[in-house]
Amino acid sequence: MKQWNGLLQKEWVQWRGQIMVVIFLLLAGLFILPYFAGVLAAGEVSVFEMTMVIGFVAAGACILVPVIAFSMMFNRDMKRPDLWFHSTASTVKLVAVKMVMSSGLGLAYLLVTAFVVAIGFAITPQPEAIFNELLFYGSFLVGGVFIASIQFMVYGFFFIVIDQLLKPFLKGFSFVVTLILLIISVRIYGEVTVSDIYGKFIQVGGFDLMSLKNPVIDLKYDYFTVTDTVLYTGEIIFAVLFTVGLFYLAIALFEKRVRL
Repeated sequence: MKQWNGLLQKEWVQWRGQIMVVIFLLLAGLFILPYFAGVLAAGEVSVFEMTMVIGFVAAGACILVPVIAFSMMFNRDMKRPDLWFHSTASTVKLVAVKMVMSSGLGLAYLLVTAFVVAIGFAITPQPEAIFNELLFYGSFLVGGVFIASIQFMVYGFFFIVIDQLLKPFLKGFSFVVTLILLIISVRIYGEVTVSDIYGKFIQVGGFDLMSLKNPVIDLKYDYFTVTDTVLYTGEIIFAVLFTVGLFYLAIALFEKRVRL
């Protein structure tokens, strides 16, 4: 546990300045942009509605925050091989600490966005029903984006390792080849998820998120229109196993071809 705390503290000391700057810019943008947008809209759209729209867009963009943060942390340490060669911590722990820090930044980004939207709601007169809808969909958005961002971060780690494996042979072209492999992988994954086999064996145990909704919440506000709220237990289990498996595969490749 002491080793974990030490590694986390090291990452925090290295990146706290950048993290604070990002949070400040996010706060400034979320508070200022809605007013400018309201002026451009000539008062046809309220400041709160603009805050809500910009906030939801910012929350959606958070799916990339942990990926970018982890990539910066990882690539910075890759410039100092001694950190990997002489560390007493395992590769899993060294990588996992960076992922925890990156995930924490992504969560902070989401919570700051939610906080600004909540402040906007509190200082402007709005129907009580809007709050119920906002809380219902906002909770799912924050949870869904956070989980998806962790998945994307693991996928990003895998392709960062692939890039490191290709660099000794392709030099500067390794990034291009890795990007092509990423695009091909996304295409293959897309084909698999729409296949009959996937639908038959993976998309099982479906449940509708709307079944969790409090009956008193009347979902009629246009901004919260949702077309598909069905999730599948089998799909969730598959995603978890696939993500964990990809993480350990990346660790194995990294240890055998990069660290050693």
